[in-house]
Amino acid sequence: MKQLFIVTILSVLLISCGEQNNSDNSSISGNLTNLNEGSQVYLDYLTPTQLFTKDTAIIDGSGNYHFNYKIEDLGYYRLRINNENFINLVFNVGETPIINGDGSNLMDSYTIEGSPESNKLKQFQIAYKVNNWKQDSLGALYNSNRNDQELFVKLQVSKFGAISEMKKVYMGLIEENPASLVSLAAVQQLDAKVAIDLYRKVDHALNKTIPNNPWFLDFHKKLESMVSLYVGEPAPEFTLNNTDGNPISLSSLKGKVVLIDFWASWCRPCRAENPNVVKLYNKYKNKGFDVLSVSLDGMPRQQNAKQDWLAAIEKDGLVWKNHVSDLKGWKSSVVPQFNIEGIPFTLLVDEKGIIIGMNLRGMDLEKKLATVFK
Repeated sequence: MKQLFIVTILSVLLISCGEQNNSDNSSISGNLTNLNEGSQVYLDYLTPTQLFTKDTAIIDGSGNYHFNYKIEDLGYYRLRINNENFINLVFNVGETPIINGDGSNLMDSYTIEGSPESNKLKQFQIAYKVNNWKQDSLGALYNSNRNDQELFVKLQVSKFGAISEMKKVYMGLIEENPASLVSLAAVQQLDAKVAIDLYRKVDHALNKTIPNNPWFLDFHKKLESMVSLYVGEPAPEFTLNNTDGNPISLSSLKGKVVLIDFWASWCRPCRAENPNVVKLYNKYKNKGFDVLSVSLDGMPRQQNAKQDWLAAIEKDGLVWKNHVSDLKGWKSSVVPQFNIEGIPFTLLVDEKGIIIGMNLRGMDLEKKLATVFK
């Protein structure tokens, strides 16, 4: 569920309907400097798929403006000077916000009074922007220093630290007020595979407060489509061909505890984890443990994907017999079916095909199997 709030907002930028609603209630006002008298500013209302212009205001000689629009729906709004100069806001019913700023650079200058959720959204967006800058900067250094192993490792740790720091910010926002559209934006920055409890917390809170809100309904629909992949749910059935071209289905392994391991010959982290999987397979294979390796080989850059796949199996000593792939890389049928956004990715299923673990690797996988087979 990686449809980020900010990406979603941008996706509706070009879809605009001139649905204007002029009321006698002047509910939104402020002052914008560095705009010519007579310039227009726009108030937009956003849904997950569309942008509706609700009202237009004119800048007077002192930079003042006001919209004749009464806020009657909790939701995401936008104060827009043009399609490159705008701010996103969260207004609640009955609010009368005052928004001031530099009209030449609204995003970096605006202040807002009378809309607590908009201020929370502002802080969230600032944190998001700063974290992206950190990750981009570290990523550039990371990619240009691969030959300096010591520095490479330090940069890798720093990048992961920046990601972890940002996750704490998101989690704090959500825990503080799960029944918030800002929390709805924040939770979608987290990997649902490891933060499903927070997804459900936001879903439950918003279902109580705004069950008919279009943003909640969109979120709820996506969440429902994902929960089948989580602990306690049956693993989806799939069938792919093995190395000999014969079909193998997940259901054929019922009666065993199975690690479904999504990997590829070109995936360095996957290859680094393989020795641990081999060790655990040899330790528990006589107790009912098996591995179903699903390769995402078949990338366009691979001249002979099957040969790469078979060579990696042999080189890494992957001695179990269940190796499958359609050799289509990221276009494999299992990618959307299992909502795979990166590899390695694993599911651990019990004898009945119920998911009992997700993304377990290294010591975490070892501990889980020790518990299962104790």
